[in-house]
Amino acid sequence: MKIHTLLLAILPLAAFGDDLDSVLAVSAPANEPVTATFKTIRVVESQSVETTHQGELNGTISHRFGQFSTGVNDLWGLDFASMRIALDYGITEWMDIGVERSQEDGKPVDLWGKFRVLRQTTSGSVPLSATWYSAGYVMTETSEGLGYSLPMERRLSSTNQLIMARKFNEDLSLQVSPTLVTRQLRPHNGDGEVAMGVGFSGRYKLATRFAITGETTPMFYGVSQTWDPACALGVDIETGGHVFQLFVSNSTYLTDDRMYTQTKTGPHTALDLNTLSFGFNITRGWAM
Repeated sequence: MKIHTLLLAILPLAAFGDDLDSVLAVSAPANEPVTATFKTIRVVESQSVETTHQGELNGTISHRFGQFSTGVNDLWGLDFASMRIALDYGITEWMDIGVERSQEDGKPVDLWGKFRVLRQTTSGSVPLSATWYSAGYVMTETSEGLGYSLPMERRLSSTNQLIMARKFNEDLSLQVSPTLVTRQLRPHNGDGEVAMGVGFSGRYKLATRFAITGETTPMFYGVSQTWDPACALGVDIETGGHVFQLFVSNSTYLTDDRMYTQTKTGPHTALDLNTLSFGFNITRGWAM
């Protein structure tokens, strides 16, 4: 009789314990990494805080057309185009490597790596994400394409960024990127071998598969007054495994180092509408 009485007394406590565990599980804040701060590894043209998932291969094709000021005879720049082809692979969830080749003067090839330093968490215990980005460029054509020949040491440049971003909610993400560019070939005497600046980027989701994006990277050291800050405004359109990015930009360059340090638009403003140009990126991922 005493055993039965003891069991009857313990069973409600056990049930209460199960209910308490359920309540705690629901009320405890999740502490998972925040995902999709941006939808691709680029905000518009600049790198985003994102890296490619482990075991996934990304392919990106980028086109930049001529300036709108070319007018109707050249279909407002659409008769002119430069292209960049890129591949990147996620070695781990924290490390991504890539290679790109552009049609710009000198036809540069660049190798780059991105390394996650921090991941923002849903509980807020880590308030932002941070990724380190380093790229090295070499000009592969230096005589026929440019009209002059360069030794190897003059063909090299690099870009380094500490990319920091926060996803404030399901719609809004903002990013800041302290930037350092080194270059051996400099168009003007006022340009330094080392240039520094800060990039500002953002994304706002308007619909499930549609978002607006924007970025600018003013350089405050190592560039002459000849150059303007690179700016771009675009939209992201998701279609299954593809992400289409359509944008307008005040820069004619596709590689980061030149875009940040050699953007030249109108004589009075960095956003002269006649010198803007249209471009797009198409990104496709494959699980390997």
